[in-house]
Amino acid sequence: MRNFKYIVASCLIVLSIIGIVSCSEDNKDYLKYVENGETLYLAKVDSLEVFPGKNRVKIEGLIIGDPKVSEVRVYWNGQKDSVVVPIERTQGTDMFSKVIDGLEENVYNFQFRTFDDQGHKSIMESVTAEVYGDRYITTLFNRPIEKSVLIENDLAINFAAMDLSSGVIGSEVKYTTTAGTQNSVFLDIDDSVLDISDYENGSTFSYRTAFLPIETAIDTFYTEFEEIKPIPTPVLGNAAVPFIAAEADGRWGTLGEPWITNDAAKTHNGYGGWDEWNGNIFNLESGWGSPDIINGKIYQIVMVEEPATYQLKVSLMNNNHLPEDEGGKYIVVAKGDGLPDVENITTASEIMGYKRILEGTTEYTVEFTTEEEMSEISVGLISTQIGNKFSNILSWEIIVAN
Repeated sequence: MRNFKYIVASCLIVLSIIGIVSCSEDNKDYLKYVENGETLYLAKVDSLEVFPGKNRVKIEGLIIGDPKVSEVRVYWNGQKDSVVVPIERTQGTDMFSKVIDGLEENVYNFQFRTFDDQGHKSIMESVTAEVYGDRYITTLFNRPIEKSVLIENDLAINFAAMDLSSGVIGSEVKYTTTAGTQNSVFLDIDDSVLDISDYENGSTFSYRTAFLPIETAIDTFYTEFEEIKPIPTPVLGNAAVPFIAAEADGRWGTLGEPWITNDAAKTHNGYGGWDEWNGNIFNLESGWGSPDIINGKIYQIVMVEEPATYQLKVSLMNNNHLPEDEGGKYIVVAKGDGLPDVENITTASEIMGYKRILEGTTEYTVEFTTEEEMSEISVGLISTQIGNKFSNILSWEIIVAN
């Protein structure tokens, strides 16, 4: 029993010695961290943001609560480059802002620390941001133009849609006004048509498209300006329902200016071409008690200012002309003043284009090309039709073929 007590006492002594040694080692480790005093960390930057631009960024942040902060240091390129932003503290929250210029196009990891006048600092913070430049600009393209319609001094530019994820925000258009001054307008990407009412006929306009790579970018990026000379669109007069009659008697009349109607088309007691039915429509009709029409012609003369390819578009409500009909009815574009006879439709040298009107077709396009400036052309209808025949025409229009 005495030996047992001796063994227990000996064990307790050994354990006490081990505990003392262990505590001494722990104290040594602790002293390594506090031998220069307690570490003081300053307040970090709050609400830190980095806004990208062209070869630059803008940094913004808040200093909240810590009156000792005197500067913010920003590092990048693995802390090889840096900038110091002085902070003038007030009693409340202070915002700082700094633009860093001269950056190469790349993705950067920006690191931030606050410092006081004693050299104390905050824990490091990091924000990744992309800087854009010429490589990004080469990926941009101008918003496509579907068509531009110039009528006298009114210019309408129709733009195509674009993928909004590209960052496109709109297009800038520069043009010369009728007063001879330069004007610039901006069309938002949500809009597709730009109408200009004071465009100097015969001049050119230029346009470029604007992009933001991300919504918070501080710089807008542009494509190169593209120059376009719109071609004046020849305008047909009295060219859609309700057509205007120069004179009429009951249902039938003769189309008003600038339409020219020959006598062969006036088969309704000296009238023809204008029909009060269907809302004052263009209708060269024979039969049903009226004579046949032999080389009836209704046309107007229009001036084409620029050499180009154009399209005459004619829309019909209905008609009953058949391929086997004798003669036939044709939509015609011809050089000069007047239209050839039906029998010469395929051989006349003045013909620039034509389409035959046939039952079942309501939309017609006649494409033609002029090679000279200020060309006079005739546009209209020629027909030889036997028996009960009609063609209700709703509209005529010339457009520039893009």
